[in-house]
Amino acid sequence: MMIKFDMEKCVECLKCVSVCPFTVLGEKDGRPQLREGKACLKCMHCAAACPQNAICWDDKPAVLDRTLPALSQGFAEDLDNHILTRRSYRHFKQTPPDRELVRHALEMAAWAPSAKNQHPAKWMVIDSKEVIEKMMGYILDYVKETGTSPEIASEYEEGNNVVMGTAPILILCYGRNNAINSPADTAIAMTTAELVLQARGIGTCWAGYLTRMCNAIPQIRELLPPLPDNNSFYGAFMAGYPQQEEYFHIPERLKREDIKWV
Repeated sequence: MMIKFDMEKCVECLKCVSVCPFTVLGEKDGRPQLREGKACLKCMHCAAACPQNAICWDDKPAVLDRTLPALSQGFAEDLDNHILTRRSYRHFKQTPPDRELVRHALEMAAWAPSAKNQHPAKWMVIDSKEVIEKMMGYILDYVKETGTSPEIASEYEEGNNVVMGTAPILILCYGRNNAINSPADTAIAMTTAELVLQARGIGTCWAGYLTRMCNAIPQIRELLPPLPDNNSFYGAFMAGYPQQEEYFHIPERLKREDIKWV
């Protein structure tokens, strides 16, 4: 598997060489070439920077068949506002979001950064009410038998499900344990997906209890499609259309003194 150049299209601008993060590409006689003994990350910076679309990967297109979109005027402020209005939702309508909306958000997460472009994040979406109820039953049995996180059972008895809220769908993120940095990479992918979901009116809440229980409880692992060898769950969302949750103010967060300059 390797990068290939269409020299009939190439204008020898060498932009591909200048953006390569590990100097896999070099220059010879004014033309780009692959350097021997260098491992390509498949990040495709070179193809993205090529104005002539003269780079492919194993004779297949290395870039999408679409023009890089220009950001609209005011986008920066809109992005700030979207981040400021992001909230964690735990109460949901029981109509699940359209699968294609969810799929779109998870596909967009593929453009999130990852260590050495490994992109370990993979997804499992549960929208079966029966499966969700079984999972919660296994969790309640587990915490009562082991004494783990006793607040899960006590809150549930009070009518408050701190594991899943009233979510009609659960989104689990798993990845390879031997990737360079699966914990960070999956968190970045989840954050990206969450922002895309909330921009489309789908509320989310990070479900740390659920992540832990999916890894700890064999019955849940048996209930769900099997993970590949040496994979674990690294994160989870509860998700759905918010029900009776409306916010009017922005809560205080980071203090200026929490940012150090050197």
